[in-house]
Formats: sequence, C-alpha cells, structure tokens
Amino acid sequence: MLFRGLPVLLALAVLYVVTGFVVGWRDAYDVSLGIESPAETKAPVLAWFLSVAGWLVMPGVAGAVAGYVVSDSIASRRSRSLSESFPQMITKDDLRDILRELDDE
Repeated sequence: MLFRGLPVLLALAVLYVVTGFVVGWRDAYDVSLGIESPAETKAPVLAWFLSVAGWLVMPGVAGAVAGYVVSDSIASRRSRSLSESFPQMITKDDLRDILRELDDE
C-alpha cells in the first residue's frame, strides 16, 4: 500500500515545489491547506491545481497515517491470538444437542 501512494505523494511534492517557487512558499502553503484562495496568488492556474490536489490528497494521507497508527496500536496490545481466544468450533452435532435441550425445556 505504501508503494502505491508514493507516486501520488511525489506528484504533490513536485506541484508544491513548483508552486512555491512561482507564487512564494507561504502562499503555496496557504493555498494547499485552503487558508487562502488560489485566485489571490500571482499564478492562479497553478495555485488552483495545488488547491485541488490539497483537497484530494491531504485527507487520504491523514487517514492513512491514522489507520497505520491505530493498526499498530491494536497489534501491539493484542496479548493472545484469536485461535487462543476461540479454541474450539461448535460442530453441527453439538448445535443439534444444544437446540434439543432448549426445545425440551
């Protein structure tokens, strides 16, 4: 999964650097986070691309990081495997016996 996202992050980084050189680093940052309108920059067309990329890519990156942190936290806290937690499976015969006992009551 990490390697699928690298081209997207690389394209976003290139777009950010190019926009930073053209409109200024502070404006590129503000546009990418939606603080400033792309129309208010020196190169609004380039800034619009950065703005749309920021709106599309940044939530995905934040979600991926949060998912990784939660997954890692859960994996490190699991003290026993699921097979240890649920060691036996109920067979059809066991289920029939249970249902007969319930039906007899």
